[in-house]
Amino acid sequence: MAGNSLQVTKDDNSNATVNFTSTTKITEVAPATLSDVTSGSCVTVRPTQEIQPGGQQPVTAASVRVSPSVNGTCPKPKDNKPGSAPGATTPAPSGSPSPAPAKPKPLQGSVASVTGGTITVAGTDASGNTTQTSVTVDDKTKYTKLVSSTPEAITQGKCVSARGTTDNGGALQATSIRLRAAVDGKCPGPGQPPRGH
Repeated sequence: MAGNSLQVTKDDNSNATVNFTSTTKITEVAPATLSDVTSGSCVTVRPTQEIQPGGQQPVTAASVRVSPSVNGTCPKPKDNKPGSAPGATTPAPSGSPSPAPAKPKPLQGSVASVTGGTITVAGTDASGNTTQTSVTVDDKTKYTKLVSSTPEAITQGKCVSARGTTDNGGALQATSIRLRAAVDGKCPGPGQPPRGH
């Protein structure tokens, strides 16, 4: 990192330049516990299995990520369009191993209440109706939280996810940067930009 610019190594091992300013929003994913899940906070829950329409069956959380609300509201979930996953439209050759099962779609919303090992998550369905889903946590549930950070936290070896616009020289002018610790020296997930240098 030099000044307000950093070099990152992308998934394809190519390098990219990310520039940032004093107005760039910098956040970091940090370890958390159930006590960080409080009423009014925003959560993204990754269930252990796919949530069925209707929300009547119990949901067990594999992981919970907590983030602060913005002006009292939580960001709306992103639409996951069918076939958008890499290779999703390419049929597998006969005799090839079965593809790994798709991860269950995450549940996003605001925390209505926390009672013991149950989190009630308020959200909206595809029709815009308000929903409430009870989520059970156990000793296997992993917790993380999104916290505000500073440029000083951008250090070599961390995973960097940046959003912004690309200038004529190919550098990304970042409006937001998200940091997280590498796992065994690697950045998790396809499409997750890369280790900061």
